[in-house]
Amino acid sequence: MQPNLGEAEEKKAQIEAAIERVQSGDKDAYSLIIRQFERQLYTYCYYILKNHAETEDAVQEIFIRAYINLHKYSKQVSFSAWLYKVAYHHLINMKKKQGRWMKLVGKYMEEQPVQQIAPHKTMIEELLTYLTAEERHILLLKSVEQYSFEEIGEVMGVKPATLRKKYERLRRKLVDRVLEKGELTHGKIVGSSGVR
Repeated sequence: MQPNLGEAEEKKAQIEAAIERVQSGDKDAYSLIIRQFERQLYTYCYYILKNHAETEDAVQEIFIRAYINLHKYSKQVSFSAWLYKVAYHHLINMKKKQGRWMKLVGKYMEEQPVQQIAPHKTMIEELLTYLTAEERHILLLKSVEQYSFEEIGEVMGVKPATLRKKYERLRRKLVDRVLEKGELTHGKIVGSSGVR
């Protein structure tokens, strides 16, 4: 390993080495991959699923699927982006399976009067409830995981330009919601210009 590599590059090199060891038959090397990505993958899944038990099961299933399909991984994309693509598709499949139930709940919720969110929920949790599953995926990958639109495009199978537009729309949607409620974060609302 070169001594001048930054910490991120060093971690990437360690992950790539672990992948090669796993592909060569060293099953124990996969534990390094799990330790490296477990926490951030859990966070990503939790914000989509909103349930700790489902999230734990999903993360476990994602790591199993990634292990089984590791032979499909190519160094043309980062392992992190590849793993998130596995996670994204797994979560989409989970949501499809829950589709009928969600439609029923959605119909019921439409018929109910709008209720205040419980005071113990944070503003972020409340705002996330106003986003679709796809919007939450985009927001989490961009803002929390700091992926570029190109990387998110690889994960979600969507063109980067389309993602930029969707990201701007969801940001406007959130800002409008905050303005509608009359609440400001730290005394001001961040403008929607200057996409990273």
